[in-house]
Amino acid sequence: MGSDAGVYFWDGTNELVLIVCGRITASEAYSLYHHVAAWLDKHPGSSVFVDLDHTNYVDSTTIGTFIKLHKKQRSAGQHMYLCNLSDPVAHIINQTKLTRYFSIIEDKRLRSLENDAFKSVPYRPKEDMDSSFVLDAHNNICEIVPELRQKFATLLEVLADDHPT
Repeated sequence: MGSDAGVYFWDGTNELVLIVCGRITASEAYSLYHHVAAWLDKHPGSSVFVDLDHTNYVDSTTIGTFIKLHKKQRSAGQHMYLCNLSDPVAHIINQTKLTRYFSIIEDKRLRSLENDAFKSVPYRPKEDMDSSFVLDAHNNICEIVPELRQKFATLLEVLADDHPT
């Protein structure tokens, strides 16, 4: 499983474990968000563990999606953990100054789970993704790390033009 790009999950009684592999961009983040949000609606009081040990890249939309899920969990009084950060992901989280925002843990138990216990997160077609999802993800980042707003200024402007308020 570690060499295939994608998002896999295992759901327990009170926890959802996601194994994120390969290069994860907006399309995968879109699928991940809708799967996790729907699962959490059906399983209130659960924790989410996102294992990033086999992830070699996450884009800004993915980071913004993690922030959105973290906020959802926090507002419900629950937890979301980023686990076993690969070196490239740790670098991105450090660069975006989000190490204090996320609960980041090393969890060896995730590394010992059987690969065949995981199911693939259903892929949602990229064509279904509205640019408002990407806009929301980047606004989430800028809310937590305001100094990044300038870096995303052009993108935010273009996306906001697609969705005037």
